[in-house]
Amino acid sequence: MGTEWLMDLAWGRSALEGLWRASWQGALFAAVVWALTRALPRMPSALRAGLWWLVSLKFVLSLGLLAPVPLPLLPAPEPVPVTAVVATGGSETEAPIAGVTVASAAQPRVVSERRGPWLQFVVAAVLAAWGLGIGWQFQRHLAAWASVRRLRRRAQLLRHDEIEEAVLELATRAGLRRVPRLLVSEAVTSPLATGLLSPVVVLPARAVQRLDVEELRMALAHELAHFQRRDLWLGWVPAVAETVLFFHPLVRKAAREYALAREEACDAEALHLTGAEPGDYGQLLLSFGVTRTHGTAAALGASAHLHTLHRRLTMLEHVDVSTPRGRAPLRAALIVLGLAVLVPFQVVARESPAAPQAPATPVVAAAPAAKAPAAPAVPEAPKVTAPAPVAAPKAVPPAPPAPPATPKVAQAAVPAAPPAPSVAPVPPVSAVAPVPPMPPKAPMLAMADRDDDDDDDVEGFVLVAGDQVTMAGSTSDLRRARALSTGGKDLIFVRRGDKSYVIRDPKILSQMRAAFEPQTKLGSQQAELGNKQAGLGTKQAELGQKQAALGMKQAQLGMKQAELSLQHARIATQADEAARDRQDQEFEKQQEALEKEQEALEKEQEALSQEQEKLGDQQEKLGEEQEKLGEQQEKLAHEGERKLKALIDEAVSKGLAEPLDS
Repeated sequence: MGTEWLMDLAWGRSALEGLWRASWQGALFAAVVWALTRALPRMPSALRAGLWWLVSLKFVLSLGLLAPVPLPLLPAPEPVPVTAVVATGGSETEAPIAGVTVASAAQPRVVSERRGPWLQFVVAAVLAAWGLGIGWQFQRHLAAWASVRRLRRRAQLLRHDEIEEAVLELATRAGLRRVPRLLVSEAVTSPLATGLLSPVVVLPARAVQRLDVEELRMALAHELAHFQRRDLWLGWVPAVAETVLFFHPLVRKAAREYALAREEACDAEALHLTGAEPGDYGQLLLSFGVTRTHGTAAALGASAHLHTLHRRLTMLEHVDVSTPRGRAPLRAALIVLGLAVLVPFQVVARESPAAPQAPATPVVAAAPAAKAPAAPAVPEAPKVTAPAPVAAPKAVPPAPPAPPATPKVAQAAVPAAPPAPSVAPVPPVSAVAPVPPMPPKAPMLAMADRDDDDDDDVEGFVLVAGDQVTMAGSTSDLRRARALSTGGKDLIFVRRGDKSYVIRDPKILSQMRAAFEPQTKLGSQQAELGNKQAGLGTKQAELGQKQAALGMKQAQLGMKQAELSLQHARIATQADEAARDRQDQEFEKQQEALEKEQEALEKEQEALSQEQEKLGDQQEKLGEEQEKLGEQQEKLAHEGERKLKALIDEAVSKGLAEPLDS
C-alpha cells in the first residue's frame, strides 16, 4: 500500500471542507450560547454546563459524522439556453431550441483533470500539520491518563469508620448505584474523582488529618456529584473537540466554560446533599487553594486557576440548592435546542423553476454554400411546412427544399464553481483584563490542630475576640459561640465532655488574647505576603490576556490562510495555464505576507511567555515563603492552645467559667 491516498485531492478537499464546516457552524452556535449566558447571568450552573457541552458536541458532529441537511437559502441558478446545430448540405446553422434550458447548478461540472503538483502538495501539507496537531493533543491525554493510573495504583485504601459512613449516606442521597471506594494519597493536594468503570475518590492525606468530618463530608459530596452527573464520561466530548480542532479558539473557550460550569454545578449539588452553609463551603474551597488539573481522566475538587476559584466563590453568594419545578421548562427547551442545532447543515441553491415545454422548428438552409440565418421558433405549429420556392429564371427549375437534418445539440458551457464561503468572523478578545481576586485579609478564623498530648477532657473551645475567632472544635461549637456573643462582646466557649461553659472574665480574656498575639502578628505577615502574591497574579492575568489576544490574531491568520488555499484551489482547477501562473504568483505573495505576520506574532508570544515564566518563578518563591510562615503558624497554634488550656483550667477552678445547659 502506497501513499497515493494521502495525495488524493478529492479525499483531502473533503476533509478540509469538513473542518471548515465544523469551524464556522460551531462558532455560530458558540456565539449564541455565549450571548444566552450573558443575558441570563443567574442561569443554573447545570444548565450552563449543558449548553457549553452541546457546543463541543456541535463541533464534533459537524466534522462529518452526520450527513449535512441541505438548506436551500441561495438564489436559484440562471437557466442557460441550449443551441441546436442543423447541418444542411455541408453547412451548419445554429438556432436556439424553444423550451429547452439547462440550469447552471444542476448539470455536472466538466473540469480539466490536469492538476499541478503544487495543489496536491498544499492539501497534503495541511493534512499533515493537522495530523501532527491531533497527535500532540492525543499524547497529552494519554500522559494525563497514565499519571492518574499511577496515582491510583500507589494510593492506599482509607480506613475511617465515620468517613465511610458519610460516603455511604451521601451516595444513597445522590442515587448512586455503586458506592466509590475511598483511597488516600500523599501525592495529591485536593480530592479527586476518577474511574469510568470502577469509580474511586482519592483524598489527600493532609486533608484527612487536618479537616473534621463535616468538612470532609462537603469535599466528598462534591466528588460524588461528579459521578452523579456522569462528568467523567461526558467530559470526553470537549476533549475530543479540543483534540481534533486544536487550532480553534472557540473550541478551547467552550471546553473551559464547560469545565468551570460543571464544577459550580457540583458545588451546588454538594450544598444540597450536605445542607452545609455556603460560607463554610467557601472556607473549604479556600483551604484547597489552586492546583494543577489531571486532564479528562479525573475531576478535581480544587480550582485550576485563581480566576476559577473567584468565580466559584462568587457563585456561592447566590446559589440555589433547591430543585424548583420552574426549571423543567428550561431543561426541556435546552433539549429541544440541542436536537435542533446539533444536526449539521449545508447551504445550497434553490431549485430553478421548470421552463414550459414547446416544440421546436429546425432551421433550413436555402443555399448549400451560404449560412442561413437563424429562424425563430414557431410555438404552436403541429408540423413543419416547406416554404415557398424562390423565384428563378425559367430555364432553371426551382430547387426543392432540402430535407431537415437531425439537429446536433451543442454542449452547454460549464458554469464557474461557486465562490468559497467567507470565513466566519472570530469574536474579538475583550481588551479588559479579568478582575483579579481580592488580596487576602488578615485571618478571621484560626483553626488550631489538636495536640495528641492534650488531655481528653478538653474537647473543644472557641475564642471570640472582636471580628476574630480562634477555635479547636467542631462547627457546632462555632455556632454556639456566635449565638452567645451578643453585642459583639468577647468570650470563650468551652466544651468538656457533656458539660459546656462560657468565660467572660476580662482578665482571663486579656491573657488569652496575649497568648494568641504572636499568631496575629504572623497572620499579618501572611496577609502582606498574600498581597504580593495577588499583585503578581494580577500581572500574570494581564499577560495572559495579551497572550489570548495574540492567540486570537494567530487563529484569524490561520483562517485566512485556509480560506486563501481553498479559493486558490477552486480557481486553479478551471483556469488556463497562463492564468494559473499569474494566480500562483499572487498566491505566493499573499501567503508570504501572512507568514510574516504569523512570525511577528510568534515572536511577541514568545516574549510574553518569557515574562510569564519570570512571574511564575517569583510566585513560586513567594509560595515557599508562605509555606514557611504556615509552618511557624502551626507551631504557634500548638503553643497557644496549651496556654489556653491552662487558662481554662484556672477559670474553671476559680469559678470564673459559667456553666451552660446541655
